[in-house]
Amino acid sequence: MKRKMALLAVLVFVLSFASSTALRAGDEYGAGESIIVATGADVPIDESLPEEYRMPEEYTQNAVQFRTEDGVLLCGYVLGQGNKGITLAHANGWMVKSWLPFGLRLVDAGYMVILWEFRNIAPSGFAPEAESQRWDLDVLAAAQVLRERGVTQILCMGASDGGNATAVAAPFVHGLVGLALLSSPANSKGNGPQALAQIDVPAFFAVSTDDPGGNFYPEVETLYNACASPQKEFHVLTSYEHGTDLLSDEDVYSRMKGSTEEQKQERRQLADDLMHFTDDTFSGGAGTGASSAPGVPVFAGEPASPVASAPVASLSAGGEAPTNGGTSESAPKDDVSSKNGDVATPALWFVLGAATLAGVLLLLVLLVRRKGKNTK
Repeated sequence: MKRKMALLAVLVFVLSFASSTALRAGDEYGAGESIIVATGADVPIDESLPEEYRMPEEYTQNAVQFRTEDGVLLCGYVLGQGNKGITLAHANGWMVKSWLPFGLRLVDAGYMVILWEFRNIAPSGFAPEAESQRWDLDVLAAAQVLRERGVTQILCMGASDGGNATAVAAPFVHGLVGLALLSSPANSKGNGPQALAQIDVPAFFAVSTDDPGGNFYPEVETLYNACASPQKEFHVLTSYEHGTDLLSDEDVYSRMKGSTEEQKQERRQLADDLMHFTDDTFSGGAGTGASSAPGVPVFAGEPASPVASAPVASLSAGGEAPTNGGTSESAPKDDVSSKNGDVATPALWFVLGAATLAGVLLLLVLLVRRKGKNTK
């Protein structure tokens, strides 16, 4: 009798564990459940945006709406195909379309990319105030969309606030092979340096010493120095541009001051360098290390201090600063929350639950066989 009671207690314990494991498996994104809720013309768009800021209508078929870990519905676009994917997180105030020119270049090179609108920015959904700064969860969800589309290797890119959020999310991106940050503050959406201290994949950093939004050099330098990767590049430009505008030879904010041909060339070169970095990262040989463009120093080690102290011109009268103005974008956070857990974790819990249930069935079979022997 005692042996039967002991076996019954074991069964109750195992069944309890199996139940909790199964619940855990479906907790975040659900075991095998897609986070994509709509595609194509069914995805909301922000019709209030001026046409120059909207994604062209021809990309409607690429539209996707998906759900974050905390339940926020985001709207974006997936372009390209293949098993190598890139998340493109935009700067605060620059909108999804800001990544489109470089994104199309990536698509032409054979990569799949995802561009999306962050939480609390139409047409994406809104999060409560306490969760409004969790752009890192949006990056993780975007990476999950790529995985659902067949991507197995992911390189995460981000500009300004989108770059900081990308840095914070990076340690939890399953299949991460590389990281690229443009004009990114250290702590605007989370503790970037703390997150990058856990990153050992190839990393690419770029900033201008004459950024229209403020002095971002020390911010990007802090991220660069904190990054644990042995393969990292620091590109420094002199153009009056910010974020993805550093990748364009067209004057955006530079129109206020004008660009020299050398400054336009340094932006072209940066775009080429980022493409080379991307290709090398996916091929396993990242770290080109040098650029021939004038005015674009690339530091293999610590950045030279004279560049760090270079003056940054203020906006001219009548000019309007980008909405992601420097380090004042939002209050810094002190840690990388464990809530950022890898979205691949539910699969692990599902496997554990299945294994536990298999163990329960085996015990039941043994009990039945034992009972059969005792009745003979």
